[in-house]
Amino acid sequence: MLENKIFILSLSALFAAIPVVVWVVLFFKQAEIPKKYLIFLFFLGILTAPALLGIQYLWSIYPQFDIATLIETSISKVSLMYMTLFIFFGALEELIKHFAVRIIDKKTLAVKTVNDALRLSILAALGFSFAENIYYLYELWDSLSVGELIGVYVFRSGFTMCGHMIFSGIFGYYFGISKFSIDITKEERLIGKSSLMTRFVSKLFHLPIPEAYREKTILKGLFLAMGIHATFNFLLQFNVIIPIIIFVALGAWFLKYLLNRKVGHLVLLTDISEKQKSMFAKKDEEVVLELLGMWFKDKRYVDVIHICERLLERDPDNNVIKLFKAQSLDKLDKNDTYHKVLSSVLKTKEETPAENRNIISKYLGNKPS
Repeated sequence: MLENKIFILSLSALFAAIPVVVWVVLFFKQAEIPKKYLIFLFFLGILTAPALLGIQYLWSIYPQFDIATLIETSISKVSLMYMTLFIFFGALEELIKHFAVRIIDKKTLAVKTVNDALRLSILAALGFSFAENIYYLYELWDSLSVGELIGVYVFRSGFTMCGHMIFSGIFGYYFGISKFSIDITKEERLIGKSSLMTRFVSKLFHLPIPEAYREKTILKGLFLAMGIHATFNFLLQFNVIIPIIIFVALGAWFLKYLLNRKVGHLVLLTDISEKQKSMFAKKDEEVVLELLGMWFKDKRYVDVIHICERLLERDPDNNVIKLFKAQSLDKLDKNDTYHKVLSSVLKTKEETPAENRNIISKYLGNKPS
């Protein structure tokens, strides 16, 4: 009997691992994050699933803290009760998965770009979903026919796993954005942009504007992930397959859109000794940045991109300038000829092969001022 259970558990783990391998190859073949960090995070992600079960077990021991039962008994309208439950469990799952990303980032400083944060969040979600799939396959192995079990496996490996990656990936994207809060708030000041919510958080908690922006952005990512997660679970509850497929497809498209944004390639310097010294005088730099802000506000994106390339020759690690460049490239119409040319020619230092890094400098140097 025990040997049979171990055999079923092993088969469940084997089948659950197949989609994980496929998704890892798709999302991490170009990632520059060390493999040992990725492996560590994946196993942390696996542990988040039993951690959630552990919380529910503690509720059975201490029912006075059982929030799920409190929601079920307090809300009489069934649809509202279910939605509240889904939002709560969605938030709980996303926070636990995000905690795994925070651990790896704190220990290793693995998040150096926005896309790093997005990809690491996806990996944590894969670990969670892998453990969840093992549990479901093991539990249903003897109670379903082969055809039904294959149907459950395909749906969970495709749509449910993809759903988890979407929820966590979106949360991860905003976590990555929050790490550039100092640069982003400086850029927003230069273009005259002011966030009412950032100012509200700043005054409420007596935080500097960059810190308030960071907390607001993380909360925005959490609420988005919670809302999408709850909607997905709500659709699952009513077993409406076509809307679920459409919902996951739209989420995957949005995740791809976030991955392709130029802002996602900004590099966060975690070691101040690596920062290259600017050749700008402080006063000159402020004047130039104000000019960039005026041009960006006037939607002169091509001019902004060109001047940013010149400025990065003299201050290659200035993330405010990189932000202006990245956002200008994102703002240009994707079908515009300028966008196609600039996206392929005006690359960052990291994206450009070493033997070609002087080509842009030479080209810009020959251009009339």
